[in-house]
Amino acid sequence: MKVANRLLALAAAAAASVVGAAAYSPEDPFTGLVYLAGTNPPQLIFTHENSYERSGTSEILTHVYKTPEGSVATVERVTLSGGLVDTYDVDFSTSDCGCRLRRNGGEVEFSFTRGERTKRGIRPYERNLVAGPTLNRFAADNWDRFVRGDSAELFLAAMPFQQLVKFRLSPDAANPYARPGVLVLKMVTANPLFRLFAEPVYLVLEEDSRRIVEIHGKSLLERKVNGKIENPVVNIYYTYPVGEAAL
Repeated sequence: MKVANRLLALAAAAAASVVGAAAYSPEDPFTGLVYLAGTNPPQLIFTHENSYERSGTSEILTHVYKTPEGSVATVERVTLSGGLVDTYDVDFSTSDCGCRLRRNGGEVEFSFTRGERTKRGIRPYERNLVAGPTLNRFAADNWDRFVRGDSAELFLAAMPFQQLVKFRLSPDAANPYARPGVLVLKMVTANPLFRLFAEPVYLVLEEDSRRIVEIHGKSLLERKVNGKIENPVVNIYYTYPVGEAAL
């Protein structure tokens, strides 16, 4: 009887864990606070919010960054079809920079603008193409791989390099951000040359929900400082309202 009761208890716990995991989504609404790294007290430079909607068979993910005063600084919007990126747009209100991606069959057309320079091109479409708003989804989809200690590669629109760049995500249990209840992923470029100019970025994901709760490192966000465009090194902290889900 005791053995049977224990088996029932384990089964119930397993079922509860499955139900709990299903209650979370990488697209759940969040509030992010973006602080400039190395400042004491921490200097808030942006807030970050997201939204999710369905339109027919498409998914639309929108991320909005605002200044501490409340004005819109950057808007990222990605449209997905069948889980694949169809369109991706980034608009900066404080600069002339921007990004446009369009999937056309087996190719992706891209346009990067930074200052007075615009770079356009076409390249083969990669199924592991990730836009900023889909980064958490990619990490969650590859969760089992990371738990085993393996890495996963992805392509990101890197505006400082004005091209699509291959990155590698790897678990980093020895990282200072590691602690019980979270998984830390280290993101670096797969290109050794680019690695000289792009330091690692660390994603901290909550194990129970598989949602990003922190990001540390150089951001693809842009802001003007003394008339010059910079990509700040930041510490971002996310909170998720209890009981709200996107899916």
